[in-house]
Amino acid sequence: MRSATEILTAIEARAERAILQELRLMKKEVLQLRPSLRPEDHAHADALLLKLGRLESDQIVVATDAGALEQGFQAVAQAA
Repeated sequence: MRSATEILTAIEARAERAILQELRLMKKEVLQLRPSLRPEDHAHADALLLKLGRLESDQIVVATDAGALEQGFQAVAQAA
């Protein structure tokens, strides 16, 4: 059986390439794992939750910006 540190490290490694839905599942996994962690692993889990939250926010902002850009293109196309 893998240790909590190995699990958290594996989640962190996958997070950089994850899509929004995967990031949300990873956050759930860390939150479910957190109560059973030793005190020394809590800091790692907390830092990972912050990182996952930042990556999630970054993807939401990118998606929102892309949607606004697409609407702008559509408005220009309709005006032409």
